[in-house]
Amino acid sequence: MDCEKKTGGRLLSLDTLRGFDMFFITGGAAAISGICAALGCQDGWLAAQMKHVEWTGLAQHDTIFPLFLFLAGVSWPFSLGSQLDRGRSVSRIQVKIAVRTAILFLLGFSFGGVLKFKPDFRLMGVLQYIGLSWGFAATAWLHIRRKSVLAALAAVLLVGYYALLHFCLAPGAPEGAWSYSVEGNIVSWLDKTVYGSHMVAGWGYEPESFFALPTGIALALMGMFAGALLRRDDTQCTGRKCVILVAFAVASGIAACVSILVLGDPIVKKLWTVSFVLSAASYSLFMLALFVFVVDVLGLRRWTVAFDPVGKNSILAYMLMMTGVMSVLQRWLFSGLCGYVDAWGGALTGLTSYLVTWTILWYLGRKGVFLKV
Repeated sequence: MDCEKKTGGRLLSLDTLRGFDMFFITGGAAAISGICAALGCQDGWLAAQMKHVEWTGLAQHDTIFPLFLFLAGVSWPFSLGSQLDRGRSVSRIQVKIAVRTAILFLLGFSFGGVLKFKPDFRLMGVLQYIGLSWGFAATAWLHIRRKSVLAALAAVLLVGYYALLHFCLAPGAPEGAWSYSVEGNIVSWLDKTVYGSHMVAGWGYEPESFFALPTGIALALMGMFAGALLRRDDTQCTGRKCVILVAFAVASGIAACVSILVLGDPIVKKLWTVSFVLSAASYSLFMLALFVFVVDVLGLRRWTVAFDPVGKNSILAYMLMMTGVMSVLQRWLFSGLCGYVDAWGGALTGLTSYLVTWTILWYLGRKGVFLKV
């Protein structure tokens, strides 16, 4: 069975994986944390995976954002091929890339406090980082035909960013400061110097820095290579493509280990270090292979309804969450029930939050309403 098997004109395995990724920030992480608390293991390994690490290290919650960016890259070869097949010119596609990037940036910018007229509004954010990383990567993919050149570009971005963080200490850093620390890293110094107080309030650094875009662009390009592999129409069966994805996942994981152990590059999500991006790419490639294998190779599709509606409308899901709409609806519908179950209230709150999100997006999907950027 070919991986181009689609439902409703979309790649089902990809939408399902995207919905699975969104599950954790729309109630899933809270539900799992609540279950751990109810069972008395709130300080255990599983509960720790449902929140970000303080600075160095990696938890499952840290993979949500990079997986979403990676999947945006996977989608691009399908979208680009469809547009070229319809006779759309390269210049027109480039304009569409620029418009999409601008819309994502402005949507994210609106969450930074500018609409509340806060003087210290936040300039960068999740959607801005996704938009810019994907936009630059998509532009390169559109204009550079040779995949070897694109691979070299990704490598240069990774090596260059590693050199910037590893060898450049922030001016004025305390004596003996580490170039990857909050006080010593050059990226946070550039953030403060260029856009000053327009960062996350009270943090002293910007976790989605404009100056950390090189590794974001590289991650998006990795996703595009994976998408091109899946889209390729040849005699290679889909199962074998999954094996190739797993092989790349292993290679990326090995590269991450080399980066950490040999090059001294720690995993720091808030700086988008090379080791973090390589680790996230390894996870993303493995998850993509798993979902393609289960959905497209084995043909097991009934369970995908649990995530597919959210994956198809992921930007809208994120916006409804960020604006508090889902939280208000969840409290209005289920606050009494969640309070009644006492110890299991946290778990039920998380599950019902996702249920509200899923129900709204399932209904909108049935009506053909999608927020397309």
